[in-house]
Amino acid sequence: MRILICASDAPLRPTNTGFRRQLMGLVPELGKRHDVRLIGYRMPDQTEPAVEADMRIIEFQRPGALENARDLTLAMTRRRPLRAERLVRGLSGPLREELARFRPDLVHVGPGKLSGLKRELEGRPKILMVMDTWHLNVDARAAAATGIRRPLLGADAKRIRRFEESQYRGFDRVVVSNEGDLGELRHRDPTLPFVIIPIGFDAKAYVPDPDAVVDPNRIVFHGAMNYAPNVRAVEFLAREVLPLVRAQRPDAQLVIVGRDPAPRVLDLEALDGVRVTGEVEDMRAWLTSSRVWAGPFLDGTGIKTKLLEAMAADLPCVVTPLGHRGLDDVKSGDQLLAGSTEEELAAHLVAVLADDELARRIGQNGGEYVRPRYDWEAVGRMYDRLYEEVMAEHGGRVAAR
Repeated sequence: MRILICASDAPLRPTNTGFRRQLMGLVPELGKRHDVRLIGYRMPDQTEPAVEADMRIIEFQRPGALENARDLTLAMTRRRPLRAERLVRGLSGPLREELARFRPDLVHVGPGKLSGLKRELEGRPKILMVMDTWHLNVDARAAAATGIRRPLLGADAKRIRRFEESQYRGFDRVVVSNEGDLGELRHRDPTLPFVIIPIGFDAKAYVPDPDAVVDPNRIVFHGAMNYAPNVRAVEFLAREVLPLVRAQRPDAQLVIVGRDPAPRVLDLEALDGVRVTGEVEDMRAWLTSSRVWAGPFLDGTGIKTKLLEAMAADLPCVVTPLGHRGLDDVKSGDQLLAGSTEEELAAHLVAVLADDELARRIGQNGGEYVRPRYDWEAVGRMYDRLYEEVMAEHGGRVAAR
């Protein structure tokens, strides 16, 4: 099958967003069985390809002050998200050219901000991969913002809600990654033909290292440390949860691992028992040498890839209920430990630090749960079945080769 993927961000380095990482895994996986071509933007921070793939890269020109003002005026008058029209406008021409040249059987568009491309795809088999709930992500950014950015982001979140309610229509399927986001988006438009396909990741890259030397006192968190939900999670962990843990386990240490730590994250190093590493070369080594991973998320959407990575490394994980959102059949006490308050989270962390058998059992069960469900091979097969369903609904028409 010929699959044309239209993407806001191409899988170019750095793959430092969830959507870029999804493309980095999905494109090669689909390429094992399909003829895949991708059209996508190179954003100003991106450089060379992260994967070998057939790609047409469109340079995204960062708008200047005048264009920003025009975008904002357009968004307010048309009640549309701030950048949606600009992104669609820049891809429409290349998309028309690729439809004529590549002659795809199916077009795979994502994320939701590109849904306006459906105007070029009338009558064609097409899916929209939104992954998660866009407005909730912007809500979280607004909550973490200061100054004028907070009301601007809040207003954009309202426009995004209206956009989701109307602009996702017209696709054969709208793909979300978990039940929570499905429920949120279905509330906005119950007529949409949703399907759940979980996010994927390279589970094989996080296979536990049997020779790793584990620090029995180390609690670890990892991720992009300028991302608002991560910042809020580690602040809560370091300021509210860790002191309760150290009251019972004075040797307990929290290590925050990940690139671009925000000033609020760097400030946490002033607290007893907290270390901030910044970017590291080998994330797996930090996971497999730690005793427990903690993810006390207070906001954010979708399945947390960082949780999947920690579980795939057989690292016992302690999270809030929001932290394991999307892992709909996971059981607290079996594959991970969940707590709603700082007291409950601290009690779980103390228990894992103190009990070797509990740490081994929770970690191993978590790894056995994650690896067969979220590895790219499993996720790619789900897309294969989805493509086949959509093609069958269109009468199985295949573009001329």
